[in-house]
Amino acid sequence: MQETWMSEPPAGRYFELSTDQVAARERPDFWRQTVLNRSDVEFRTDAAARGFSASAWGYIGEDAELRYGRLEAGTLHRRAAHCRQDGGGEILLSAIVSTNDQVRYRDSSNTFAVPAGRFLVTDMSVPFALEMGRFRSINFRLPRAAVVRAVGTSPARLRGRLLPATPLTALLFEQMVRFADALPEMDDEARQVAMDVTADFALGVLRVETQSAAWEDGAHPAGLWPAAQRFIERNLERVDLGPAVLARALRCSRSQLYRLFASHDTAVMDHIRDRRLARSREMLSDPSCRLPVAEIALLCGMDNPSAFSRGFRQRYGCSPGELRRRVKPRPQGVTAGRA
Repeated sequence: MQETWMSEPPAGRYFELSTDQVAARERPDFWRQTVLNRSDVEFRTDAAARGFSASAWGYIGEDAELRYGRLEAGTLHRRAAHCRQDGGGEILLSAIVSTNDQVRYRDSSNTFAVPAGRFLVTDMSVPFALEMGRFRSINFRLPRAAVVRAVGTSPARLRGRLLPATPLTALLFEQMVRFADALPEMDDEARQVAMDVTADFALGVLRVETQSAAWEDGAHPAGLWPAAQRFIERNLERVDLGPAVLARALRCSRSQLYRLFASHDTAVMDHIRDRRLARSREMLSDPSCRLPVAEIALLCGMDNPSAFSRGFRQRYGCSPGELRRRVKPRPQGVTAGRA
């Protein structure tokens, strides 16, 4: 997903590069040395024998850069030495357009899959790695200073994060792909106009999405667990509350959600059931709550009275009705703390 040149072309230049005119066995090294020189890349050992091929085109603007490329499977490493060498003064927005396998991002604190169509934000001053199948991707580079002005904070908090899947980020993805597809037919004046508009759009999306609750709670793997807890607590009354609803709310895949709950030694539905039972127990133990047991069950998302009573007994050793009878209602006309 990262594509760079051995020596940067000047601003305001359109470029195309392909392995078509290079001898088959020389193609992997050619691509490493010309396009991926700001990183180390390990292609599959049979890349040359299988007919390694790659291509890229893009536009280097005055303040931003767009690159669209196709590449074979492998693992790309941006190491600390690369960051020191080029200064890491850019923030990169990358998106998989298509792939025949999973793409995974990894750095010192995160490892996660990058779905097609989602924007990955990488800080070029920080080492990271990408494990890739054969893929087509689009990359948009922005100056660090411009990103700082847009988001109002250090870009360090952006690194290794997926932008939420929202209508706004979907529009940005479509804009970049259409811009890349049109590049070969445009003149340089039109390219620069389109580049300026796309850069403003990208900075605006970063500003909006990085300030949203979805970004803070759900876009970063470390924030998924507390975000999941908050959503569950606020939606216990929903009978349909389950993996599908939760994954959609957190903007993550079901498999990611299952792994998250497994890492906390529970399953999604087991945790939801436990929280529902705990909420119902709190309500039944409250002397001021005189709602019928069946209504309390519904308010906690349990619409099967028999299953609710059975689960409650298994968890607390008594039926909901027995717990309620143990709770003495407060006498009428007596205020707590006063005789």
